[in-house]
Amino acid sequence: MTDKNNTLKNDFEDSFKKSLKSLGHLFPTTEGEVEAFEENNEIKEVPENYLNASDLLATSKQTSVNKMEQNKFNKSSENLAMAARKGGNIPKEILRKMKSDRDKAENDEK
Repeated sequence: MTDKNNTLKNDFEDSFKKSLKSLGHLFPTTEGEVEAFEENNEIKEVPENYLNASDLLATSKQTSVNKMEQNKFNKSSENLAMAARKGGNIPKEILRKMKSDRDKAENDEK
């Protein structure tokens, strides 16, 4: 009975992978899979402005990090750092040095 279950499982997995590849959800790896993909999907020409990556990047929108979000991230990373030290106490002098180093690094980035 186990061999039959394995065979059914393998058959299902094979046909499932073939279906995903033919629909473009997985990359086709054989000529037959590429042909199945081309039959099941409309192939469109790539617009000229998509051919050059530099042109695409030049038109992309630049986003800046919200300071409020950055502060939330810093607080959560401090908590993770404490957890990594198993909640052990850090001497105040070390904490001051760490804060100083972080502030210096953030100011150097600007």
